Amino acid sequence: MQEETRAPYATDGTDFQGALQHHRTTALKRFAKRAAIFGVMWLQIFLTRTEYLLPIAIVGFLGLLVSVIRLSSSLTWARRCSRLFRTYPVVFRGPVRQTSVERNNCFTVRIGTEGSDSPTMAGANLSGRGWPASGSAGVWFAGDDLFGGAALVPVTGELLFMQPHDWPLTSAQRANAPADRIAKAKQAGTKGYVSLRSA
Repeated sequence: MQEETRAPYATDGTDFQGALQHHRTTALKRFAKRAAIFGVMWLQIFLTRTEYLLPIAIVGFLGLLVSVIRLSSSLTWARRCSRLFRTYPVVFRGPVRQTSVERNNCFTVRIGTEGSDSPTMAGANLSGRGWPASGSAGVWFAGDDLFGGAALVPVTGELLFMQPHDWPLTSAQRANAPADRIAKAKQAGTKGYVSLRSA
């Protein structure tokens, strides 16, 4: 069995800022590496003024554009999680049972024991690695089951964004939720549906 990589920050629910900062730093480093490669590919046509390098310059420009979009997406997801961690208390929830795996880094899980009232949650791993095996015992969760939340995985420290899997089917419950729950979800930015495809 492969040993899990321990996060360079506390993963016991006390240091979500460390997790967020690590995610932002990783995203910026990844962008810097890609931008250095694609930037050179794009700029070389202006420096050499050689027309036959145009295809390489186009690839460089497109690569740079995609890199900027990915960086923007990473920072947006970190900001979403930050709002959730600042709005809700962080509590340990478990066990977490994975029910299905979707494309890329998306997954579906159920938090709690069989027969619990917790809805099935759809989620995305901000690191892009899918469902982390170390999260099966439980995660540090900040949010509301009806509206969604953010989670920090013990040991590996991965950040997860989750929301009810059957969003339309739980819309009546959200509409009839107490005013304070709705206000908190609005403050946390989870009152409306969030597409996980861009995570």
